[in-house]
Amino acid sequence: MHIAVEATRLPHDRRGIGRYMRNLLRAMPAVRSDVRYTLHVRPDDVAAMRTQLASMAGVAERAVVEPLAKLRDSSADVAWYPCNWILAPAARVPMVVSILDLVPMLDPRWWKMLKRAKARSRSRRTVALAARILAISEFTADEVVRLLGVPRDRIRVTLLAADDFEAEAAAASETLERFAIDGPFFLAVGAPDARKNLSALLAAMERLHAAGVQAPLVVCGPGKKLARLLRGRDAPWLKLAGYVSDAELAALYARTTALVFPSKYEGFGLPVLEAMSAGAPVICARASSVPEVGGDAVLYFDPSNPAELAAAMRRMLDEPQLRAELLARMPAQVAKFSWRKCAEETLLGFDEAIAVAGG
Repeated sequence: MHIAVEATRLPHDRRGIGRYMRNLLRAMPAVRSDVRYTLHVRPDDVAAMRTQLASMAGVAERAVVEPLAKLRDSSADVAWYPCNWILAPAARVPMVVSILDLVPMLDPRWWKMLKRAKARSRSRRTVALAARILAISEFTADEVVRLLGVPRDRIRVTLLAADDFEAEAAAASETLERFAIDGPFFLAVGAPDARKNLSALLAAMERLHAAGVQAPLVVCGPGKKLARLLRGRDAPWLKLAGYVSDAELAALYARTTALVFPSKYEGFGLPVLEAMSAGAPVICARASSVPEVGGDAVLYFDPSNPAELAAAMRRMLDEPQLRAELLARMPAQVAKFSWRKCAEETLLGFDEAIAVAGG
């Protein structure tokens, strides 16, 4: 199967969509040995993409890189758009789009009205063009039906997986020393967008600190927006890590008292699965797709209730039996997700698109 890939995010996106794409590009040939790729990127990125491709064992020997403009006239069996929208349609081959979430359509802030309208237009055009739609969770599939009116039988769910990375003892010690951590601490990962609900986590931490709890909060991700949330707050318990490497993130997962994931809206919720895979207990909001990922192996709270979150965090500190029970449930939950399974479902989606196009 020859797959044309709209790969404009791949040369620069090291996490998020880039990680999703790299893992699938590696996993699909393990499922079907005849898979080959043409990766279409912007003209200025062709050289960088070829350099990156050379380091991708199992992919480099079955892939070529071409400018994005050539996607229109592709002769591949199928064209895959992994980044929510079809912005450079292929004229001759069936198109498949991966919808990760519909967040751009849902931002409630009034000054984002134009952005919401543009996202709705793009999304409606995308689902009209796509022969098949891949959704990364059942929740996202339901949102595509609810918000875009797509029949459910046009959508295939392709659950994501977590990367296998482990913290080396030396790296873990260096990371904890860099953040001046020598005891229990909580961890948060991600951008401080409104839907991520970090304001609830900060309010919960203030409650804990006022009650004499000394465990700090380490936040990984961009810090400028977070600084706005902190205006007027005295937060000696907060440590801003900024962007961290995979090795540092693995070390933090391995040593944290719990990952706290208060997000109200997620297409999947990958940090929850990453943390469980690394052996970290998880406290997360019972909202959107997150229960699909966490199952019965995490501790849930109402995302609109900081007091409930503070109580859950206190339980993680004070109840070792609770932590032990959650840790014991994690392997079975994590086993439900793998990049091979994701690749299998993705390829079946491609098969369906080709069959639909063939009539």
